[in-house]
Amino acid sequence: MCMCMLNRRVQILFDKDLWKRLVKFAKSQNISFGELIRRAVGEYLNKQGELQSKERPTPFNRFFKAGGK
Repeated sequence: MCMCMLNRRVQILFDKDLWKRLVKFAKSQNISFGELIRRAVGEYLNKQGELQSKERPTPFNRFFKAGGK
């Protein structure tokens, strides 16, 4: 991700044990702590979107059966 695209800063507090685990994991992946958090939040939001889109009825649901048949 280009640093020029990063234009919002947040402050998050972690307990000591979680902080150590996150730092260790980021190092094992050869990414920065910030990149780890961005990826985790992005993955979480994508997963939530997938769940919501499956649960959310659309006006077209009544026209199509499951499995595209």
